[in-house]
Amino acid sequence: MRWSELHGIRRTDQDDWFDTYLPTDTNLCVDPFLIYPDTDERWFEAHDHTLDFFALVFGLVRESKGNEKSLAWKQAQALLMFPEPAEFCLGVADGTPNGSGAGRGLQEGMLDGVKTALGLGIDNVPHMEMLGLFQGGMGLDRISDAVCNILKSFFIRYTQDIARRHGVPMKRFRVRNAAWSEEFASWQTQEVDLPANPFLDRPGPVLLVPKRFLKDIPVVSANGFWNYAWRNHSEEVRGNFNYLIARNVDSREKAKMARQNPAIVASYLKDLEHTEHEPYPVDKDPKLRTRWWEMGGKIAERSPLSYVPKDHSEFPEFVAEVIQSFRHGIEHQDEWQMLWHLGVSLPEKKVQALFRSCAKHYCKANDISMTGEANAGRGPVDFHFAAGWVARTVVEMKLMSNSKFWDGILAQTPQYAMSEDVHVAFFVAIAYTDDEMTESQTNKIGQAARIASDRYNVEIRPIVVDARPKQSASKMKPPQDLRDELHGESDKAA
Repeated sequence: MRWSELHGIRRTDQDDWFDTYLPTDTNLCVDPFLIYPDTDERWFEAHDHTLDFFALVFGLVRESKGNEKSLAWKQAQALLMFPEPAEFCLGVADGTPNGSGAGRGLQEGMLDGVKTALGLGIDNVPHMEMLGLFQGGMGLDRISDAVCNILKSFFIRYTQDIARRHGVPMKRFRVRNAAWSEEFASWQTQEVDLPANPFLDRPGPVLLVPKRFLKDIPVVSANGFWNYAWRNHSEEVRGNFNYLIARNVDSREKAKMARQNPAIVASYLKDLEHTEHEPYPVDKDPKLRTRWWEMGGKIAERSPLSYVPKDHSEFPEFVAEVIQSFRHGIEHQDEWQMLWHLGVSLPEKKVQALFRSCAKHYCKANDISMTGEANAGRGPVDFHFAAGWVARTVVEMKLMSNSKFWDGILAQTPQYAMSEDVHVAFFVAIAYTDDEMTESQTNKIGQAARIASDRYNVEIRPIVVDARPKQSASKMKPPQDLRDELHGESDKAA
C-alpha cells in the first residue's frame, strides 16, 4: 500500500513528494548531487549543513592526532555511523524497510578518508563522496544513507508540513539521528511528531522525499573517477598506472590513485557539480523501480479470476490459476512490455516483484488475505487465508538465464516445500529468448520437475512463461500451413 492510498490523499501541484510503497523498500536512493543545486528555500542550506557536519568530523580527527583511544576519535567514529534509515523506505534490497546502513567497515574507511585528506592538507571536503573515493568507493545506497541521516532534520520538517496540509494524523516517535549537535559533537535522538508506517516490524514513522532527489544509479564511483582522470589528466596519472592494466584493477587500487592525486579528485567532483544530473523518472518508471505494485494490479484487472477456493484442498488450484493469469497477461495481453526497457529485459527480482503484486491483487479482489515472506522476491511465497483456515504453497520464480536455474527446480523448490510442509509447489520459469523457448528446453524443465517430485515426494508443477517481445496482432501473418490449407480447400470447392 502506498502512503497516499493509506490516507486517501489526492495529490495537487504542491505535492512533489515520492509516494512511497510502505511494506517494502523501493530500489531508489537519495542523490546528494540532486539536492545541492536545488533553489527551493527549504533545501537551500542543505549543502552547507552537510559541509558543516564533515567540518565537525575533520576537526575531531585533527584534535585526536590519530590517537584511536582519544575521546575526539571516538566521537568522530560515532558520527560516521550511518544506520539505514527505515523511515524512508528506500534502498537497494527488496524486503522490509529495515537495514543495517553503514557498517563498521565503511565507518573505518571514511575515517581513513578523513585522515588521508588531512595528511594531504585538505581541511574539509566539498562532498562526502571524496572520502569514498579515497577509501575505495561507496555505493549510492550508502551515500544515500549518509545523506538521509545528516539531513534528517530537513526531511522531518518537510514531512510534517505535508502531513499537516493533508490532515494526516501524526504520532510521537523517538527518532534516532533526528539531528546532530555541533556543540556536543554527537547525534541526537529526539521525540518527533510524524505519520506512522503500520507495515514496519515494529511501530515507526514515515519520512517523505521529493521525487526530484531520487536516483537509481551511482553518480560518484571509482570507475567514473578513473575514466575522468584518464580522459582529462592522462599525463599526470600515466606514471602511476598503465591504462590497459588499470582498467581492470579493483577499487582499492583506484582509491590509491585517488589518494595520490587529490587535486584530480577535487576537479572530478567539481566537474560533477556542473554536470546536469537527472533524477529517476518516477512517474514513467522505465525500469520498474516504483510502479511494480500498480503494474501487477493492471495484470490482475485485465485477467480476472473466476475461481475461488472453497477449502484448503483447492488452494493449489487457486495458486495455479493466479500463475496462469499472470502468464496469460505476459504472453497474450502485451504485458511483456513491462519486463523490457530499451530492448533490455528486466532482472529476476523485478519480475518476482511484479508477480507478487499481481498475486496480492488477486487475493484482495477475492477477499483472501495473503502475506509474503519477509524476503519475498528471493524465495518462497506463503499465502495465508483469513477465512478461518490456513493453506500455503511455494512459488519459486527464476529466469532461465539464471546460472542457478536448474538448482532452483531440482533442489531449492523442493527444499522450500519440505521446510514449509507443503505438498504442492510451483516452479515458474521466465524465458526471454528463442533458445530458451525451444521444445527441448521446455521438455527438460518438465523432466526436471518429475525427477525432483519423485526424489523428494513433493509435487513440483512447472510453468514456463514466454516473456519474449511479441509482434502486434495487427501485424501478424498466418502460418504457411494454414494458408496452404485454406487455398487447398478453395481449389477443391472450385
